[in-house]
Amino acid sequence: MRTLHLEPLKGIDITGIGFLAFGQSTHEVEQLLGAPPRTYGAQWFYDELELRVDFNGEGKVAFLECIYGPFCEKIIPILDGYRVFELPGEELVALLTNKNNGSIDDSEAAYGYSFLDISVGIYRDATPTDLSKTIEEMKAAGTYEDNKEWLEEDWKKANHFWTIGIGEKGYYDF
Repeated sequence: MRTLHLEPLKGIDITGIGFLAFGQSTHEVEQLLGAPPRTYGAQWFYDELELRVDFNGEGKVAFLECIYGPFCEKIIPILDGYRVFELPGEELVALLTNKNNGSIDDSEAAYGYSFLDISVGIYRDATPTDLSKTIEEMKAAGTYEDNKEWLEEDWKKANHFWTIGIGEKGYYDF
């Protein structure tokens, strides 16, 4: 597994590859990471790094996101020495709140947070509370056993965030 050291407002140091920095051009990214296996407009996807790279209107790196958490198969995203996807959700929020020391967009609290001063965002699709409710409803409806496998997988994931992204200064100011 390859480690990705997330450095808010700077970029990502990818062990064995090099530093992917905000402001680098598409050409510089291609020199560092190779041609992207998939693209969607100004977004490049590197599945082997479980990474998304977004470019701004000038063709410069504006946003970097680890997209296959919390159980990445090919990378270990690290921030300040912590394996971010291994931290329980509340601990990751506390770590980023402390590091941010300023404005936080918590309008999607429990699912997503944007730490505005350090341009870091985290997201997950479900929380333990959501899954507990869904499981109770399915048991009452008699559909739990048919859905048990995916519910158990989502239960493991719900205690963690599923993506973490870092952006250039002001990325989350909208």
